[in-house]
Amino acid sequence: MEIEQRKEQRLAARDISTGELYHPGSSQYFAVERVQNVSPRGMGLKVNGFLRQGEQIRLGFKRGRVHVQMYGYVVWCAPDKTVGSDEQSSSFLMGVTL
Repeated sequence: MEIEQRKEQRLAARDISTGELYHPGSSQYFAVERVQNVSPRGMGLKVNGFLRQGEQIRLGFKRGRVHVQMYGYVVWCAPDKTVGSDEQSSSFLMGVTL
């Protein structure tokens, strides 16, 4: 069992489901397949690519005519073990701090 390291309550992100993650270090874009949860200082994401801890990122979300951008850093990133073995290599869970 893993040790819980969260210092703030996480809330489900029902209104934000998908988005885009940009990694300025490599100029790559990744799809945010799902926003797992949000807190005042961070987010849990499911993305289609791997980034190392400490990498700087930019997140973008659109809802109707509203477009929101946030900047942050990767806190952790690990393969998504809840998907089938065919998809596992391209799906990752990521924690980011904003």
